Amino acid sequence: MFADANQPEPVFSGDVMHLDLASVVPSLSGPKRPHDRVTFANMKKDFTACMTNKVGFKGFGFDEAGTKKSKNFIYEGKEYTFNHGDVVIAAITSCTNTSNPDVMLAAGILAKNAVEKGLSTKPYIKKSLSPGSHVVTEYYKIAGVDKYMD
Repeated sequence: MFADANQPEPVFSGDVMHLDLASVVPSLSGPKRPHDRVTFANMKKDFTACMTNKVGFKGFGFDEAGTKKSKNFIYEGKEYTFNHGDVVIAAITSCTNTSNPDVMLAAGILAKNAVEKGLSTKPYIKKSLSPGSHVVTEYYKIAGVDKYMD
């Protein structure tokens, strides 16, 4: 992505991988462990079941009344309400970006496009950008997407 004419041509193995983009399924992590993957299509059903499942791997152990509890709080002088399942952290992070910075840059371009389309986060949501490399941070600046990443 950032190669120039003075660099040698990359050498690739003869292996070819095929990916049918129609088979890619958008997913989220959680709701309890960050390494559990749940498809968007199943998120509501999965989360609702987890609320009342026995405490453990996929369960929080709430009774029906407990699933409806919420909590008001003040942030920067304004009142908000937390409900079960609300997003409170939005993170873009990678530990492999020094060998694959284009993936992190693609995340920056996605963030830019989202902001330009009017998407935003609540002010109390913790946003985190952890590229793990100062090189990628420089790529963000050069590409003009750094201001969309906070």
